[in-house]
Amino acid sequence: MRYHVRNTAGEELVVPSLDVLHALYAQGFLGDDDLVRAATSERWVRAGSMSALQGVRARRAEPRRMGLLLIAVIALVAALGILLAR
Repeated sequence: MRYHVRNTAGEELVVPSLDVLHALYAQGFLGDDDLVRAATSERWVRAGSMSALQGVRARRAEPRRMGLLLIAVIALVAALGILLAR
């Protein structure tokens, strides 16, 4: 199924499949505020609220979360090292 995408400037793009839409969103070409509608629908929805793209949003946030977790673990290990060295 084809999808129509409209950005905040009002420019429109036709995407040939959900896989391509998914890839464009994952690579950051589409933002959460861009509007998307299926070719068979008249209703526009925000890309950020599409359930088909939810996994992409989770993966986008994951590197930032992992970076913070890594910093916390390094700080904990450093604190334990200082305590055990005394």
